[in-house]
Amino acid sequence: MNDYLDVKIDVFEHTGQRARVRKSLTINALIDEVLREFDDIAGDTPEKYAIYLKGFDNPLKVHETLTELDIQPQDELVFGYMRQVIRRMLDIEQYATLREESMGKEFAIQWHPAVIGRPSTEVDHNFILAVNVQLLPNGITVSRRHAQITFSEGRYFVEPLAEQNPVFLNGKELPFQARREIRNGDRLAFGNKKLTMTFFTSAGNISHSTSKKPLHQETVEPALTTQSPIFSQPPVTPAIDEERTMLSSHAVAVDLIIEASSISEKVGQHIEVLTFPFTVGRLLTELSAENEVSHRHAEVNYDAERGLYTITDLHSTTGVTIYGLKIVPGVPHVISSGTRIGLGSVLKLRFELIHIENAGENILNQKNNVMD
Repeated sequence: MNDYLDVKIDVFEHTGQRARVRKSLTINALIDEVLREFDDIAGDTPEKYAIYLKGFDNPLKVHETLTELDIQPQDELVFGYMRQVIRRMLDIEQYATLREESMGKEFAIQWHPAVIGRPSTEVDHNFILAVNVQLLPNGITVSRRHAQITFSEGRYFVEPLAEQNPVFLNGKELPFQARREIRNGDRLAFGNKKLTMTFFTSAGNISHSTSKKPLHQETVEPALTTQSPIFSQPPVTPAIDEERTMLSSHAVAVDLIIEASSISEKVGQHIEVLTFPFTVGRLLTELSAENEVSHRHAEVNYDAERGLYTITDLHSTTGVTIYGLKIVPGVPHVISSGTRIGLGSVLKLRFELIHIENAGENILNQKNNVMD
């Protein structure tokens, strides 16, 4: 019996790699092997990496073997960063609440997945953190990503996010990666069972008014996920509808304003974003002297269907930050007017949307002048 399997795996830009691995190897062990083999990949935090079946969005379960996952020789694997999950806002009538029992503090569940845990320095984690237990009694016993609540087909579910993070539903511990339905009045306990909460649906005893606008819906949005491996080309999102923009009585100009630069004379300059996607890097005249900035460092884009602006780190050498927090390369992150962006450790930009009165008229006039 053959104990080995020949697999094909893409490792970031190293595509089509061939490997002969034991069928009894777990995905965790395979990740460790990849990190040992490729010394250009930082191996200090292996938990930020995952392995996927090509064409699928969900990572392979890290504690299962290739045999248990039924990986076949014709299957292609993809090694990359753990992909970020879209935070989907719930409709108002779908809102739920978790009420901590010792203090009575309530946490609104207004999006899913809604992570239960503590904040971290990763902006993507904080985007989907709905239940921040850091300041609660016994909150320190809860992991940063302890559990999550999801919503599907009119039902709520709870799921532990790590083997060492015990979650109890009505007194019974849930198996790791087991998703269980939760209903109005169910009790959840975390860690050592000293932190307990009661779950209420909108039909139950919820103290907040359902007429309120979702908290942070406009100011905090999720990272957008991609359908393809995140080290491939960034997804193409719909461009701005030019006709609609030109004819609008209120149009929006998009600028990147330099707030800090290695050349002091550049501070205060505006970089006009005229088309989408818009590449930011040393290829721009205004940034050509920034030594820490890659030639193609980041990309600003606009999703017309959702009305969202995003920025994506194009796997730059020195990275991209939003309000000082480093973002995951290859994953679009939502930005809004006033967002402060860092490229490397020196260059700081401010993203600004400038509303122009009667801009459509002005653009049409300029177009007519050119035609004349």
